[in-house]
Amino acid sequence: MVYFQWNPTLSVGNTLIDSDHQNLINIVNELYTAADLKQDCDILEDILQRLFDYTSEHFEREEEMMKLTGYPGFENHKKQHKKLLERVVRLQASLAEKREYVAKETAELLKFWLTSHIYMADKELAIAIQKSDASPQ
Repeated sequence: MVYFQWNPTLSVGNTLIDSDHQNLINIVNELYTAADLKQDCDILEDILQRLFDYTSEHFEREEEMMKLTGYPGFENHKKQHKKLLERVVRLQASLAEKREYVAKETAELLKFWLTSHIYMADKELAIAIQKSDASPQ
C-alpha cells in the first residue's frame, strides 16, 4: 500500500508544479517505506538529502514563477518554504540518533505539509500564473 497517494484533487492545474508535487510525493513514499523496513541509516540519509534537494529546487521554481507574475503572496509563500526547509534540516541532524522514527516523522510532516500547502497556497499561485503572461505549463 502506498503511504501518500497523488490524486486529482492535489492538481493545481499547472503541469510543471503538478509534476514537481508528484515527484515529491514519490520521494516521501520512498522515505516512509525505507523507514518502515528499517533500512540502514545511510540509505535514509540519502533519501532525505534527495528529498531536501528536490524540495529546494521545486521551491526555487515556484518562487521564480511568483516573481515573474508579480504574485502578491510572494513573501508569505516564500516564508512557508523557508520554514519547511529549516525543519527538514533539523530532522536531518537528528536522523543519526533515531533513524526510522525521524524518517517516518519527516515523511508524515511532509505529507501533511505538502497536502495543506497545495490546497491553501499553490492552487492560489497557479491561478495567478494562469492569469499572467508568464505561464510556464
